[in-house]
Amino acid sequence: MIKEEKISGDRVCLRQLKEADATPAYCGWLNDSEINQYLETRQSTIDDLKKYIRKQLADPNSFFVGIFDKENDKHIGNIKLEPIDWENKKAIFGILLGDKAYWGRGIGSEATELIIDYAFNSLGLAEIELGVIAENLRAIRSYEKVGFKKTGVKEKAVNHNGVLYDDVIMVVKKQA
Repeated sequence: MIKEEKISGDRVCLRQLKEADATPAYCGWLNDSEINQYLETRQSTIDDLKKYIRKQLADPNSFFVGIFDKENDKHIGNIKLEPIDWENKKAIFGILLGDKAYWGRGIGSEATELIIDYAFNSLGLAEIELGVIAENLRAIRSYEKVGFKKTGVKEKAVNHNGVLYDDVIMVVKKQA
């Protein structure tokens, strides 16, 4: 983790996660098949989450924050840049909007825009990349909405529940 800061948008804020944020609700997201269908991590315990949060906080090449509803400070998801390649000013992006009540409301897009702005203007990064399973059309549309462009496809690169899927690579670059 780089710094302990709060990054605020209109409806959400991003802040560093603490072990206390490893709640049954957070754990439930990772154990819900609808939420975790496109995630690498599944079936977690609260202890697993605490260890993961500690690991992320200790890693100088990770920027890992929770997504919180500004109205009620409810933890509704996570967003991260990891690994960060400081030399080449690049990072890999990941997001989890775990609370289904917030799906389809533009919350993920707002959080993504916040992290992109922070990465480019505070961390000094120049490029953010992500990989998304080709069948996850909702995510692809959301990423395109905030400026990511498709740069390639790795065919049959992601094994998900025993099925190989294409991995769409998308990139957003800092504008000069």
